Amino acid sequence: MDRRGFVAVAAGVALLGGTIAVLRQESAPPPPDGPFARFLAEGVGHSTDEGSPATPTDLALTALDLTSLRVGWRGTATGGYEVRWADRVRLVRATETELTGLPPNADVRVEVRALDPLGRRSAPATAEAVPRLAHDPGWADPLVHPVDRFDGPEALAPRRWRVLDDGVADCLGLTGAADKRLRITCDRVDLQSNVPVRLSPPHPDGAVARVVLTTDGPSGLGAVRDAGEIVVALLPEPFHDSGPLTDPLPPGAVALRVGERAAGFTTGEGVPATTRRVPVTGQVRPPVSGVRHRWELRVLPDALVALVDGEVVAAAPVAVPWTAARARLAFRGSRFTQVDSFGVGGVPAPAEASSLVLLGPGTPDGDDAVSLGHVPAERLAGGTSVRVVAAVGAAAGARLTVRFGDRSAPARVVGTDMFGTLVHADFPLPAPGGAQVRVLGDGVGVLRSHLVVSDGPDAVRPLPRLLERETPGPRAPEPVTAVTQRSGRAEVVVELTAPRGGEIAAVDGVEVDLDGERVAAVPTGGAVGGRHVFTLDLGGLSTGGHRVAVRAVPVDRRLETRLAEEDFQIRPL
Repeated sequence: MDRRGFVAVAAGVALLGGTIAVLRQESAPPPPDGPFARFLAEGVGHSTDEGSPATPTDLALTALDLTSLRVGWRGTATGGYEVRWADRVRLVRATETELTGLPPNADVRVEVRALDPLGRRSAPATAEAVPRLAHDPGWADPLVHPVDRFDGPEALAPRRWRVLDDGVADCLGLTGAADKRLRITCDRVDLQSNVPVRLSPPHPDGAVARVVLTTDGPSGLGAVRDAGEIVVALLPEPFHDSGPLTDPLPPGAVALRVGERAAGFTTGEGVPATTRRVPVTGQVRPPVSGVRHRWELRVLPDALVALVDGEVVAAAPVAVPWTAARARLAFRGSRFTQVDSFGVGGVPAPAEASSLVLLGPGTPDGDDAVSLGHVPAERLAGGTSVRVVAAVGAAAGARLTVRFGDRSAPARVVGTDMFGTLVHADFPLPAPGGAQVRVLGDGVGVLRSHLVVSDGPDAVRPLPRLLERETPGPRAPEPVTAVTQRSGRAEVVVELTAPRGGEIAAVDGVEVDLDGERVAAVPTGGAVGGRHVFTLDLGGLSTGGHRVAVRAVPVDRRLETRLAEEDFQIRPL
């Protein structure tokens, strides 16, 4: 590297990705493992947002159960927030967090301070609450009891739930120490309640049925960032026996779609419109990982209403055309979302125990026949009946027959989905020795299929596999950089970014290397975010390729130092 400095070029600095440019150093940099000291090479300037951080406002404590407090506030801090309670300290970027594992009857004092990019703290906003007194159990009064709490494999037993995951291993897990919660660990999975939702006379709030879900999602941390979605659907007979939920919705179905920044309704064919208008009184806030909120789909005689924490955030002027349906929870791109509790309201009805047997696509089995495989006897034992469900393709006008063991039944067409024409066929049980399942018809093909087994009281089914997963510990935020060049000077912007929610590791400082040599180090005083601007005099660096490395160094050196490396080119004149 030419130590005389950068060469200013008329074409400017060309970037690959987005990076920073810095100047030469004129004195030795501080040692990498020593106390973090400020160091700037000659000609390098540094600035951050000026002014003392403002004290957070509107600090409020609420409780969704007897051992937790949800802490929310308003603020515009660029360096994050420090939350203190008991003898604990947590650093976060979002304007809410949830404290768990609290003594129910203890008076908990919470302090929240804003941080600037250099770690300077504001005066605290304070509030106190007793979890037991802050918790209002009345939310469950209109629901059919027992309310589902997802705290272990038994909570998803087939007598109450169907899990539709296409056989993906390790799609569900448990997280938390004392208060365990279900965690979605794949990008697509459906959960369907076996408790029917039956319309009732109007409740005092006008609802004839409802679905309530407590969750911190959609997380948006799945395959496509900021595209996470949770769908709360109500599926009438026979569509509740179909496979994973797809668009368009089946006839008569309604669905609340909860996204990263909005919520709304979609409906299937045959759902009539009304003239009812329900005012929206709240708004959807971006979800924060680990912070639960209570969502409700409320069915009125002439409208659908979506609420979060009691505030109306969406409504649709339609009337459901059925008297009974099943609630389906579909998670899309919502990996790491936590699901805590679930309940339905309406006419009380017991769970109608049923379980799924995945069959998969069909294989040719002679002329105009497809085999769906053999179902072992133990998988049907204790069942009272079975429904074969298949998405098929066949010649136009073909008459299809389903064979289950030595019995046959005509395939009943019930609709279509993205995989083909949906057909059902029902058979009584038992079926000694198990059963071979086949579909017969002119030119028939089966893209996906499964059995729905109606389980009797003596049926024994395997519980879903829920792996115990530790909640990830704090990590330093990731440095993201960009550079602009004007009039022989470069302005370099470094943003410390971190996912919404969760605990973040305090950052001791930001280091910048150019071609493997330290040229800048700025202490950040234990901040967890913020914007740092470096202004640089361009002068005398050789043309060609160079590499810049930016590190966010945590206060706790045992944790990972977050690194961003970028290559850039300086073009010749």
